[in-house]
Amino acid sequence: MTRLTSELIRSIKDDLVFYDSEILRKTGFSLRQLACRAAGVGEAEAHKSLAKSLVGVVPVTSGEGMIEGFCEAVANIVSHLGATSFITGSSDIAGLAEAIERAAGVVFLADDDRFIALNLFSRSVVDNSEATAKGYVAALEALTGGLKDRPVLVLGAGQVGGRVLDALRESGARASVFDPDPKKIRGLGTGTGIAVEDDLESALNKHSFLVDASPAAGVIRERHIKPDTFIAAPGLPLGLCPGALVRVGDRLIHDPLQIGVATMLILAVMGGEKKGKICGG
Repeated sequence: MTRLTSELIRSIKDDLVFYDSEILRKTGFSLRQLACRAAGVGEAEAHKSLAKSLVGVVPVTSGEGMIEGFCEAVANIVSHLGATSFITGSSDIAGLAEAIERAAGVVFLADDDRFIALNLFSRSVVDNSEATAKGYVAALEALTGGLKDRPVLVLGAGQVGGRVLDALRESGARASVFDPDPKKIRGLGTGTGIAVEDDLESALNKHSFLVDASPAAGVIRERHIKPDTFIAAPGLPLGLCPGALVRVGDRLIHDPLQIGVATMLILAVMGGEKKGKICGG
C-alpha cells in the first residue's frame, strides 16, 4: 500500500463535512451513497446496519511504524458514515485483543504491506486495495454519467490499478492500461479484453477518462487535459502537475483515505449482514 504522510491526513476530521458536500456536488452522491454504490448495496439497508455497528481501529507499530493521525482519520471517517468507532488504547496484538474484548464487530488494521477491515463475525477480510478500486470506479461512473462501452485508461497496474481493471470490466468499460514495468502488465492483453498501452504520451492523448493509480507525480500535464477529461485519482502522490490540476477543475476525484475507507466499511459491515450477523450487535 502507498505510505501516507501525516500532512495528507491531518485535516480529514475537520474537513469531512465539506468533503462530503464537494463529493455530492461533483457526483450527485454523498460519500456514504458512493460507498454503497461501490459495494452494490442499498443505502437504507446500509444505514440500518451501520447504526448497529461498533468498529475498532487498532494502531499497528510494525515496519516503519504508525503514521501520526492515521487511526484518528480512519475512526472519524467511520463515525461520519454512521457507525460507532473507537481507537484501542493498546497497539498490535494487544490492541486486537482489546477490540474483541470491547465487542467490536469490525476491526481496521494497517501495516506497511496491507490495510484491512476484518469482520469478526463473518471472518471476512476487506482489503483497502480492492475497496479503493471499487470506490473510485464508482466515483468515475457518477462523475461521467456512466462507463459502459466507454474507453478508460488506467495508469499503474499495481495493487490498486489491477483491482481497478477488474472493477472497470464489471462496469462494462473498455479498459486500457499503462505501466512502465512490463512485469506488471505481462499477460493483461491476452484474453482479458484489456488494451495494453506502451507509450504514455499517446495513451493520455487519446483518452478522456482516466484512473490514476500510479505513484508517479506530475505525469499528467496540462496538454493532456481536454474539455471532456475526467479523472479518478486514488494514486499518491497525485499524478497531475499544477497546471493540469487547475485545468481539470471539478472533473477530478482525489483524496488520501475517504473513499477507500468508506467503501471498506460498507463492504465489511454488509459482508457480516449477508452471513446473518450484525456487527457489534
